[in-house]
Amino acid sequence: MRNPRACQQRNASTEKCEPELSSSDPRNANEMDGTAMEFPEIDILNAAYEAELRQQEMLPLLASTLNVPAEAVFHTWAFRRCRQHGEVADTSWQYFFHGLECDLKNSADGRFLRLDFGPRGRIDTFSAWGILQFIMTSTAPWPDFTALKRLFADKEPPYDELSGNFPKFCEYWDKLDEKGCFDTADPALVEFLARCTTVDPSGISIVRFPSETPEETQVDCSVAHRKHLSAHARRLQEHQGAEAVSGMR
Repeated sequence: MRNPRACQQRNASTEKCEPELSSSDPRNANEMDGTAMEFPEIDILNAAYEAELRQQEMLPLLASTLNVPAEAVFHTWAFRRCRQHGEVADTSWQYFFHGLECDLKNSADGRFLRLDFGPRGRIDTFSAWGILQFIMTSTAPWPDFTALKRLFADKEPPYDELSGNFPKFCEYWDKLDEKGCFDTADPALVEFLARCTTVDPSGISIVRFPSETPEETQVDCSVAHRKHLSAHARRLQEHQGAEAVSGMR
């Protein structure tokens, strides 16, 4: 079975600069000639955007349960200053921290949201695996991505967070990445981590930060490679939305 971290790890090792778009750039041409991105790619982008909104919605609830500011949730868990799992107060949601992420699951309707934290606790970052899990479980009052569920399901409904075909999903995810739809959360921290990393003769990577490096920065380096929607992706979504409105007139 393909490793759910495969896409994000591959993306982290193949970072590329996002140049200013020119009229000859195929992404710019796509917008100039009015060509819309088609299913399922635009729908995956919309799902990623929706997941970002739901992360922003849920993080304050989790923060309140942990009795910390929303921006402090990531470091609170990273330094093990909170319980690993529990219930989000006054809701049907349960939380489970693991690695540098947190899974949120609604015990009443099965909705599932993975918080792939970014540097300094930012919450607009995500992973391919997390977005697929969100798609497969999202339901009212959140959007129901029915067509995407049918496309990526590897089992019959009812679906849960493990129902998606991850290798198939990555085929489209990687195409979106190649088209410049995702940016790295903090390229400067990625470069800093690279400068602090050496590989010993056995092939093991060893990280040695300067002694004055704050612990928070060291942790942030571990998630600096994570992705968020690029300005290009947001323009594509706006273009698609404008076309939809125009078609309704």
